[in-house]
This record gives sequence, structure tokens and C-alpha cells, in this order.
Amino acid sequence: MKKQESTCICIKTFHHERTHSQLIIIFWCNRDFDAFDLRLRLPAVVSTLYKAVKRNGGVTYVHCTAGIGRAPAVALTYMFWVQGYKLMEAHRLLMSKRTCSPNLDAIRNATIDIITGLKKKLVTLTLKDKGFSTVEVSGLDIGWGQRIPLTLDKGTGLWSLKRELPEGKFEYKYIIDGEWTHNELEPFTGPNKDGHTNNYVKVVDDPTSVDGVTRERLSSEDPELLEDERLKLIQFLETCSETDG
Repeated sequence: MKKQESTCICIKTFHHERTHSQLIIIFWCNRDFDAFDLRLRLPAVVSTLYKAVKRNGGVTYVHCTAGIGRAPAVALTYMFWVQGYKLMEAHRLLMSKRTCSPNLDAIRNATIDIITGLKKKLVTLTLKDKGFSTVEVSGLDIGWGQRIPLTLDKGTGLWSLKRELPEGKFEYKYIIDGEWTHNELEPFTGPNKDGHTNNYVKVVDDPTSVDGVTRERLSSEDPELLEDERLKLIQFLETCSETDG
């Protein structure tokens, strides 16, 4: 039996390798439905996949709980970074093989993080009080399964949250006294494929810098990597530690 390696993203909080005869299984921890967590972990996971493919002659099985979000994102990122596809070209090919929903923004941002570096800025969210008892926010960099409370300043009558975020676009929603809602006084998206309208914040360091221009180009709908960018990504995949992320 030919040696095979299965690279999986597992919701359990561990990363280890098990060997069964000639089958090697690698588990990676990544929260489901969390674009930011996926963005941070994609580089190390794709590095593991890249090394697995090189070791076993190209036969590698990638899966997650349902094979709809996280595993397709890993496969798509590998196609984009390693195999020379443009992002949407790879997406169309992937969709022709399996109907799935990889988070394209997470892939774009993970790509940019490696090429330009991960820069952060302090962001402040504010909401005018209308007699609320509690105000929380979900989304941002914590995913939709977690919440952060806002603090009320009785002097200004504003609920606020200060949070350091890396560059990129972050969607979020307020939970006011237990009810999920968006603030129409802040930028918000149109209804997404699930019918939800979310607020969003764009974090940009210096859009006029070389890195800023690169980020803008690679944030487009269908980015194409330059040859030196692809080489930088490959170099990262080759040198990335198996325990990173």
C-alpha cells in the first residue's frame, strides 16, 4: 500500500500526528465559522499540506467536519499559492468538483499577511445608549460563536470597545439586551447569502505605501500573484514550523 497522509482541520484542541501502518493522519485545530481564526492558521496548515504532498508523491486527502468550509479553503489556498492558479480560477475548478463554501477573504488576507507582514491598529467601536442593559459584539476577530461586552460611559452616554485588529475587513454584529442587530449609523453590508446584514470595519495602515498598494491589489475579487510573491509564499511553506499557528 502506498504511503498516504491525511491532512485535516479538527475542532479538537490539539495538533498531533498518528501513524496507522502506512497511513499518516495529521489533525489541525481550527474553529468552524471563524474567518479570522482560519486566516491565522491557514499558513501553517497549508505548509503541512505542502510538505505532505512532497513526501508522498501527491496523494493527500484533506477533510474537515463536513468538507464544506475549512478543508476546501486549505485546498483552494494550496492551488492559489503553489499550483499557479488565479484565485477565482482555482475556485471555479474546486466548485466543479464539490459544492462548498471556502472563505475567500480569509485566503486573501492570509496571502497578504505573509507577503506584507501582519500589521495591527487600534479600532474603537461606539454605540449611543438608549437605556440598554447590556451591549455585546460578535464577529470581528473572535468569530460568530463568541461575544465581547462593550463598556458604558455614563458621562458621554456611549457604549464603547477598543480592540487591536490587523489590517483587513472585519464584519461584526451587536447583541443588545440579547437581540442581534446592526447599527445603521456605521458601515454595513447588504444581506449576505444567509440573509444577514452585518456592520464592518476596514483596518488599513498606510494605503499609499508599497505594502498598502500590494494589499489593495491582493484584496481584489480575483487577485493574481506575481512571480516573486509566489516564490516568497513557497519559501514560507518550506520553512514554516509544523507547530506554528
